[in-house]
Amino acid sequence: MRKLLTALALVLAVTPVFAGRLDIAVIQFGSERTPEELAAALSRTNLSEITNSDRTITSENELKAGNVLFAQSFVASPGAGFATSTRLGNQRADVKGQLGSGRVSVNIDIIEGVKLGLRNYATSNYNGSGPVSSAPQIISMKQTRIKGPQVEKGQTKMRTLYLTTILVAQYQP
Repeated sequence: MRKLLTALALVLAVTPVFAGRLDIAVIQFGSERTPEELAAALSRTNLSEITNSDRTITSENELKAGNVLFAQSFVASPGAGFATSTRLGNQRADVKGQLGSGRVSVNIDIIEGVKLGLRNYATSNYNGSGPVSSAPQIISMKQTRIKGPQVEKGQTKMRTLYLTTILVAQYQP
């Protein structure tokens, strides 16, 4: 029994040594962007630094004016799953995923509002998988085109709005 407890204590002591920091972020841009230009700009940045606010903080033109919908850093070990839940104000984010050898798979559910009586809540889901390295990598990208009316000087015109949403991951051993 003593040997078993010693082995367990040794495993628990050594496991954090092999763990690294995994940064995950969901960023939305109010214009159409290409994956190539975003990937090139991300390779010259650090994900935790540019997502340290509600808007992206960077000198890279391709990444400016991005809305940071979600950003989180946590400890993760290669070959292991991870799950975390965060609540801030009226929002809750549930993150689940798997970190493998050079790949990450992530599912993020962001729930806004409180389910209380007649109040409703809205859920946004972001998921993706792809390669991960010490430079930020796009693991999922969604481009949305929204058409809607816009009133200008008493006249109604149809307006098109483009949104680009990316799920980005960075792993630093």
